[in-house]
Amino acid sequence: MSDQTVQNEQEAAVALLFACVMHETKSISEARIDHLSRILVLSSKFRGHDLNDLSSKALKLFTAEGSKAVIEQCAPMIDEGFRETLFAMICEMMTDNGAINESESELLGMVALYLGMSVELMRSMLTTYLIRNRWSIQIVD
Repeated sequence: MSDQTVQNEQEAAVALLFACVMHETKSISEARIDHLSRILVLSSKFRGHDLNDLSSKALKLFTAEGSKAVIEQCAPMIDEGFRETLFAMICEMMTDNGAINESESELLGMVALYLGMSVELMRSMLTTYLIRNRWSIQIVD
Protein backbone atom coordinates (compact mmCIF):
# COMPACT_ATOMS: atom_id res chain seq x y z
CA MET A 1 0.00 0.00 0.00
CA SER A 2 1.28 3.52 0.61
CA ASP A 3 3.69 4.69 3.28
CA GLN A 4 0.80 4.26 5.72
CA THR A 5 1.33 0.50 6.01
CA VAL A 6 -1.23 -1.40 8.06
CA GLN A 7 0.45 -2.88 11.12
CA ASN A 8 -2.23 -5.02 12.79
CA GLU A 9 -5.68 -6.55 12.58
CA GLN A 10 -7.41 -3.57 14.19
CA GLU A 11 -5.95 -1.16 11.66
CA ALA A 12 -6.93 -3.51 8.85
CA ALA A 13 -10.49 -3.90 10.16
CA VAL A 14 -11.08 -0.16 10.51
CA ALA A 15 -9.56 0.42 7.06
CA LEU A 16 -11.99 -2.13 5.61
CA LEU A 17 -14.94 -0.45 7.32
CA PHE A 18 -13.98 2.98 6.00
CA ALA A 19 -13.22 1.63 2.51
CA CYS A 20 -16.72 0.19 2.31
CA VAL A 21 -18.63 3.08 3.87
CA MET A 22 -16.84 5.69 1.77
CA HIS A 23 -16.69 3.66 -1.45
CA GLU A 24 -19.15 5.75 -3.45
CA THR A 25 -19.35 9.09 -1.71
CA LYS A 26 -15.65 9.49 -0.84
CA SER A 27 -16.87 11.20 2.34
CA ILE A 28 -18.63 10.22 5.54
CA SER A 29 -21.39 12.06 7.38
CA GLU A 30 -21.28 12.90 11.07
CA ALA A 31 -24.16 10.47 11.69
CA ARG A 32 -22.25 7.63 10.04
CA ILE A 33 -19.10 8.50 11.99
CA ASP A 34 -21.16 8.27 15.19
CA HIS A 35 -22.62 4.93 14.09
CA LEU A 36 -19.20 3.56 13.17
CA SER A 37 -17.73 4.80 16.45
CA ARG A 38 -20.44 2.98 18.43
CA ILE A 39 -19.76 -0.24 16.56
CA LEU A 40 -16.04 -0.03 17.31
CA VAL A 41 -16.40 1.06 20.95
CA LEU A 42 -18.79 -1.81 21.65
CA SER A 43 -16.40 -4.42 20.22
CA SER A 44 -13.83 -5.88 22.59
CA LYS A 45 -11.59 -6.43 19.54
CA PHE A 46 -10.72 -2.72 19.63
CA ARG A 47 -10.27 -2.33 23.39
CA GLY A 48 -6.98 -0.63 24.17
CA HIS A 49 -6.65 0.89 20.69
CA ASP A 50 -7.03 4.60 19.99
CA LEU A 51 -10.02 4.81 17.66
CA ASN A 52 -9.00 8.27 16.46
CA ASP A 53 -5.61 6.94 15.37
CA LEU A 54 -7.20 3.91 13.70
CA SER A 55 -9.72 6.10 11.88
CA SER A 56 -7.11 8.63 10.79
CA LYS A 57 -4.91 5.92 9.34
CA ALA A 58 -7.90 4.29 7.63
CA LEU A 59 -8.89 7.57 5.99
CA LYS A 60 -5.35 8.14 4.74
CA LEU A 61 -5.21 4.63 3.29
CA PHE A 62 -8.57 4.98 1.59
CA THR A 63 -7.61 8.35 0.12
CA ALA A 64 -4.27 7.04 -1.16
CA GLU A 65 -5.35 3.62 -2.38
CA GLY A 66 -9.13 3.44 -2.89
CA SER A 67 -11.60 0.81 -1.73
CA LYS A 68 -10.52 -2.16 -3.82
CA ALA A 69 -6.82 -1.91 -2.94
CA VAL A 70 -7.63 -1.51 0.76
CA ILE A 71 -9.85 -4.60 0.66
CA GLU A 72 -7.24 -6.68 -1.18
CA GLN A 73 -4.48 -5.71 1.25
CA CYS A 74 -6.38 -5.64 4.55
CA ALA A 75 -8.79 -8.60 4.38
CA PRO A 76 -6.01 -11.22 4.71
CA MET A 77 -4.92 -9.56 7.97
CA ILE A 78 -8.23 -10.36 9.68
CA ASP A 79 -8.21 -13.37 12.01
CA GLU A 80 -10.44 -16.19 10.81
CA GLY A 81 -12.50 -15.99 14.00
CA PHE A 82 -13.26 -12.29 13.47
CA ARG A 83 -14.04 -12.32 9.74
CA GLU A 84 -17.77 -12.99 10.01
CA THR A 85 -18.16 -10.42 12.78
CA LEU A 86 -16.34 -7.80 10.74
CA PHE A 87 -18.49 -8.59 7.72
CA ALA A 88 -21.58 -8.15 9.91
CA MET A 89 -20.25 -4.75 11.01
CA ILE A 90 -19.70 -3.79 7.39
CA CYS A 91 -23.22 -4.98 6.47
CA GLU A 92 -24.68 -2.95 9.33
CA MET A 93 -22.98 0.19 8.06
CA MET A 94 -23.63 -0.40 4.36
CA THR A 95 -27.34 -1.17 4.81
CA ASP A 96 -28.13 1.58 7.30
CA ASN A 97 -30.75 2.95 4.91
CA GLY A 98 -32.31 -0.46 4.26
CA ALA A 99 -31.04 -0.78 0.70
CA ILE A 100 -27.90 -1.22 -1.36
CA ASN A 101 -27.23 -0.42 -4.97
CA GLU A 102 -25.41 -2.59 -7.51
CA SER A 103 -22.01 -1.04 -6.82
CA GLU A 104 -22.37 -1.57 -3.07
CA SER A 105 -23.51 -5.14 -3.66
CA GLU A 106 -20.43 -5.84 -5.79
CA LEU A 107 -18.18 -4.29 -3.13
CA LEU A 108 -19.74 -6.44 -0.39
CA GLY A 109 -19.24 -9.50 -2.59
CA MET A 110 -15.59 -8.58 -2.99
CA VAL A 111 -15.17 -8.13 0.78
CA ALA A 112 -16.78 -11.52 1.44
CA LEU A 113 -14.56 -13.16 -1.18
CA TYR A 114 -11.36 -11.70 0.28
CA LEU A 115 -12.48 -12.62 3.80
CA GLY A 116 -13.00 -16.21 2.61
CA MET A 117 -16.74 -16.33 3.31
CA SER A 118 -19.17 -18.56 1.49
CA VAL A 119 -21.64 -16.96 -0.91
CA GLU A 120 -24.50 -18.50 1.08
CA LEU A 121 -23.38 -16.94 4.35
CA MET A 122 -22.73 -13.59 2.70
CA ARG A 123 -26.21 -13.52 1.16
CA SER A 124 -27.84 -14.60 4.41
CA MET A 125 -26.08 -11.93 6.45
CA LEU A 126 -26.70 -9.21 3.91
CA THR A 127 -30.39 -10.11 3.61
CA THR A 128 -30.75 -10.04 7.38
CA TYR A 129 -29.30 -6.53 7.63
CA LEU A 130 -31.36 -5.26 4.70
CA ILE A 131 -34.53 -6.50 6.39
CA ARG A 132 -33.42 -5.17 9.78
CA ASN A 133 -32.66 -1.68 8.46
CA ARG A 134 -35.50 -1.37 5.96
CA TRP A 135 -37.55 0.91 8.25
CA SER A 136 -34.68 2.71 9.96
CA ILE A 137 -34.99 6.44 10.36
CA GLN A 138 -32.33 8.32 8.43
CA ILE A 139 -30.42 10.89 10.46
CA VAL A 140 -29.36 13.83 8.35
CA ASP A 141 -26.50 16.04 9.51
